[in-house]
Amino acid sequence: MIRATDYFQRQELIDLTKDLLRIPSHVGVETQEKEVAEYVLDFFKKHGIHAHLQHVEKERSNVIAFIKGRKTPEGKSLMLNGHIDTEKPDDMNEDLFGAEMSSQDLFSGEVKQGYIWGRGAVDMKGPVAAMMMTLVVLKRAEQELDGDIVFSGVVGEETRSKGMESLVACEECLGSHDISLDGAVVGEPTDFKYVASHRGLVWLDIKFKGKGAHSGKPQQGVNAIEKAVEFLNKVREELYPKLKQRKHDFMGTSVMNIGTIKGGTGQSTVAEEALVRLDRRYVEGETLESVIQEYQDIADQMKKEDPSFEIEISRTPESVSVLPHPPLNTGMDESIVLAVKEAIQEVIGQEPEVQTEYGWTDGALISKYMKIPTVVFGPGDIALAHTAEEKIEINDLVKSVEVYTHIADKFCVF
Repeated sequence: MIRATDYFQRQELIDLTKDLLRIPSHVGVETQEKEVAEYVLDFFKKHGIHAHLQHVEKERSNVIAFIKGRKTPEGKSLMLNGHIDTEKPDDMNEDLFGAEMSSQDLFSGEVKQGYIWGRGAVDMKGPVAAMMMTLVVLKRAEQELDGDIVFSGVVGEETRSKGMESLVACEECLGSHDISLDGAVVGEPTDFKYVASHRGLVWLDIKFKGKGAHSGKPQQGVNAIEKAVEFLNKVREELYPKLKQRKHDFMGTSVMNIGTIKGGTGQSTVAEEALVRLDRRYVEGETLESVIQEYQDIADQMKKEDPSFEIEISRTPESVSVLPHPPLNTGMDESIVLAVKEAIQEVIGQEPEVQTEYGWTDGALISKYMKIPTVVFGPGDIALAHTAEEKIEINDLVKSVEVYTHIADKFCVF
């Protein structure tokens, strides 16, 4: 067993994280992840690690890097995965991106050791930096792995998971290098807990069609907003109780959230159209098709009772690429789960908790479509993701490199 901190300097990891944060890669950036992908590629090449880009679309590319092992019977091959896009910075002070400071000094201008701030610090350029540094550690330590270790930095996770879908579909991306994966770790922040299961996710658009009329004679029209309210009340009455009964020990309970309601053109006009957008999280045993059908069944019944009721249910276009976003459900006795659990325990000195009711991750696509047992583990507090005070503790970044190195030792064997 090697000690990771013997093979990298703390400041190296800080600088790497800062550099990644200072390259914007959110929706709205013209080339989005292009520049950060090129930075990651150059970083690996400078450290003598094989790396290449996998084209996804336009100027967007995934980054794949790997260290080959000896391919002995004992060794398994491992992928460390993270996404290189972020949410928009919104109300964050972009001048502070990459600053190391304590929360009370956020606007003081004084740079201090402690946290690195900025959009993507925790979700998830900080964890990506830790994974990148892990490959550097293994390269510098000149460890002969019995299995291969792969890093994949993918685009578009915050929207349609286009990058991971592209990687899933690209057999030659790893196969051409004689790499066959046995386990994966997705570096989303878990605060030194780990996630073996989480719910599936679908965003739905529910459109209601009415008939316009002047507000002075509303009886001459059909108010689409009223129809939306009736439908949502029926969903609350009939579907909510069913969702509460659908539970999974680690995923949690099936849930839905009504995110936005839009409709009408003005107060003096009966609304011709209304749009409800909702977020539905579903557990093992449910499918994308069964989730949508439950809403359709309620709509069909309302149509029978009210011929003026017009509705259309579809997946939200911004969330749709090709593949559904299924649940992740990795068995607790899988070797990758045991390796992650033991590695965390060795670094933090106590048995880690299994985190439940975690958000959706690309890990579900790796598990479902690449048929690779997958666990989620990464530094940082997920509650800080997408917030105005997104930050990650430097000590946690350093410890996570140690954890990833231990996972490689236990899983790939060296």
